[in-house]
Amino acid sequence: MRVAVLGAGLLGTCVAMDLADHKVTVDLYDRNPAAMTQASLQNEGKIHLGYVYANDRSGRSAATMVEGAATFAPFLARWLGLQVSEIRHSGAFNYAVHRDSLLSVDQVETHLRLSHEMARRRIGDGSYFGIDLATPPARLSEADVEEEYDMRAVQAVYRTQEVGIDPANLARTIRDRVEADPHIHPVFNTEIQGVEVGGRDIEVICHSGDGPGRGRYDHVVNALWDGRLKVDSTLGLAPERPWLFRLKYYLRLRSSTTRLPSTTIVLGRFGDVVDYLDGSVYLSWYPTGIQAQSSGLEPPVPIPVTEEPKAEMIRRGILHGLASVIPGVAGIPDTEQTAAEILGGVIFAWGATDIDDPNSGLHNRFSVGPHSFGNYHTVDTGKLTLAPLFARSVADRVRGVT
Repeated sequence: MRVAVLGAGLLGTCVAMDLADHKVTVDLYDRNPAAMTQASLQNEGKIHLGYVYANDRSGRSAATMVEGAATFAPFLARWLGLQVSEIRHSGAFNYAVHRDSLLSVDQVETHLRLSHEMARRRIGDGSYFGIDLATPPARLSEADVEEEYDMRAVQAVYRTQEVGIDPANLARTIRDRVEADPHIHPVFNTEIQGVEVGGRDIEVICHSGDGPGRGRYDHVVNALWDGRLKVDSTLGLAPERPWLFRLKYYLRLRSSTTRLPSTTIVLGRFGDVVDYLDGSVYLSWYPTGIQAQSSGLEPPVPIPVTEEPKAEMIRRGILHGLASVIPGVAGIPDTEQTAAEILGGVIFAWGATDIDDPNSGLHNRFSVGPHSFGNYHTVDTGKLTLAPLFARSVADRVRGVT
């Protein structure tokens, strides 16, 4: 059996690794020169326990994330030949309720407790990076909050056990595995233009430096992120609900002097800080980081951000925004601030309006997953947390396992 996997992000590489473990030959396509270079690399790496989805009152988004979190580390550990506890992660996240939050402190606290109970029941065996989830989110005292947060911006802060993986470290490990596996054949620097059904087979239409090309396969898995909808459309598959592509930038820096609390600021157009415990830090402030949006089949064209004054505007905007909530950000030495990398990528989510709209579909992340049309499988990942779970599901479909 020959299988094409379109997209070598976390989802696509996980599909390829699972199939390769069952001796299935996989051609792994990507327009970039290596695996894990785009959306799977350009994010905070949080492995959600559902806490941030407090505006989905049904609890379905939280439940979906918990299921993904329960399988994330075990599946990756199996594919990569690691122990669950060996997968490097960040410090635990605090949740800071902003004074302009869409939800009250009581609403956020109720959601945190409900989400934690889901996680505790589902992940009770240490499979969440070897972490014991017995302790529920706890509200910090005012004195503790004042040590690290600006009380003029923050109503309350909750300490949780939720963590994020370091995407850069994970990417390196996955690339090594993909390159070494004889059942995975990378087809990189290749743009996917569409797919066609031809009898019992399905053809991948592509273009590379060698010109146009075609490949015939028994199964095709569309694991693309920003290109999934466009490729689906070549088979006449159209979304049944509105969506948004958002182009978002963030900072990644190394600090030898400043340690910051890993924090998600809720709920609205705020930001995140992630301390990966090795001196590298992720800094995101939504109002500055979002530079473009699109509701078309293709995402916005990336904006050059390496030249001044654009780079300085983004750098200062992110640092200033976060410092208004976490004053320690302002204490990062100027040399480290200036050396910060400005990175970014495309965010895809269902919804016609942005996250500052309490009725936006972006607050709901439960109606996602793989969809199969004969031997063509297209996977709506939703969040990084869900990639290994959905990869295993679609790989089982390809292999005929139910």
